[in-house]
Amino acid sequence: MTDYQDRFEGIVKHILVLGYLVSPFLNIITILLTVILLLAKKARWADVHPYIFILNVIIFLIQLEWFI
Repeated sequence: MTDYQDRFEGIVKHILVLGYLVSPFLNIITILLTVILLLAKKARWADVHPYIFILNVIIFLIQLEWFI
């Protein structure tokens, strides 16, 4: 009665939209919020997890390269 061959097509479309359109803006917000908290001394560099923050900046630069 039901055909399950294309059951993941809708999920893949949503993932593509989130990956290409929403993630760069969330990445900008995350970087700005982290920098503001670090400059205001509300967070310490050790609390930010430096490796994750640096990786986030690198991914953002790659996203900029793809969109520009």
